[in-house]
Amino acid sequence: MKARRLPRGVYRRGDVLWIRLKGADGKLTRETTGQCDVKVAETILAKRRAEAAMLSHFPTRKFEQITFDDLREAWEPAHLKKTPSFRYLLPRVLEAFGGAKARDMTPAKVQEFLDRLRSNGLSASSVNHYRTIINSIFNEAIRHGRYDVNPIRAIHQFREPPGRDRFLSIEEFRLLMAKCKDPELRTVILVLCMTTLRLRELLNRRWSEVHLDGPAPYVSVPHTKTGVPKKTPLPRVAVEALQALPSYGNNDYAFPSRPTTRWRNPKKPYRWDFGHEFRQLVRSLGIENVRIHDLRHTGPSVLLMQGIPGDVVRKITGHRSRELERYQHLSPVFRAQTVDLIAHVFLVTHLLTQWLRARRRKK
Repeated sequence: MKARRLPRGVYRRGDVLWIRLKGADGKLTRETTGQCDVKVAETILAKRRAEAAMLSHFPTRKFEQITFDDLREAWEPAHLKKTPSFRYLLPRVLEAFGGAKARDMTPAKVQEFLDRLRSNGLSASSVNHYRTIINSIFNEAIRHGRYDVNPIRAIHQFREPPGRDRFLSIEEFRLLMAKCKDPELRTVILVLCMTTLRLRELLNRRWSEVHLDGPAPYVSVPHTKTGVPKKTPLPRVAVEALQALPSYGNNDYAFPSRPTTRWRNPKKPYRWDFGHEFRQLVRSLGIENVRIHDLRHTGPSVLLMQGIPGDVVRKITGHRSRELERYQHLSPVFRAQTVDLIAHVFLVTHLLTQWLRARRRKK
């Protein structure tokens, strides 16, 4: 008896029937039915063809079952390494949207989540960080074809207050250096004020990245906030302070971690912060409204008030042009220098023009 011919799209591998068809993307796909019955295999094939046809006509249907966790897990490896601070913000995001379908994350629901954070006392800047995380997750998914729309695009950032423009005066800097007894904190204050490094960029440096020898000592920072590696020059006084640290020649890191009352077993091999020690010091000296991050504002302010061009300052400090604008109005002396320069240009040009006209008349 002649064997029955298998339907088109059904074939046999051993005792099991398989199906093949073109998917919604036009590529040939194969799938085992796990069955020996031809009619069952035909039914499965018809179902898969119908699904492919639906996706071809309605391509967004493939995103209906995608969850927020699917998008987040694909986003995490690159972004958490690039921006470690996101790791501390994610738990609140997961508490609100973990397990939810991406389609259910409408602008209204995300806005409600952000408003709730704001009403719980978080600053506008902090809430905007959460918006940035969710926005980044959806943008990454769209870029790689894992999703189709970003619901965060319809949500505006909260209005943030103007950036802080506090920086140390020369007298405050000298007072801090004179009264600080902790050699590590003293070095941090000195280096941050004179190099404009960010605190984290200094604390997580290995000694192999701190080049103290040669005519032009510098600190190499391979990973920065802006994503652009930089080499920050060190003045001689900063070199001497770094060489005087207890870790110099004795540890891989310039500022190695150590147990505290809160963290008995530090997870990081380097110091994470000096904020507590710095706050105690400035409070004891009566210096008000200054944070440890404000120290890096001191350098650009001094450079600009000494007449160094903004483009040069930006190259040295790593600030963007807009960020430098807030330093250029800090000192009445700087404003006076600026308007004097404008007046000088106009007056010199005017006097030169008058002189040229007078000379032509004489001729």
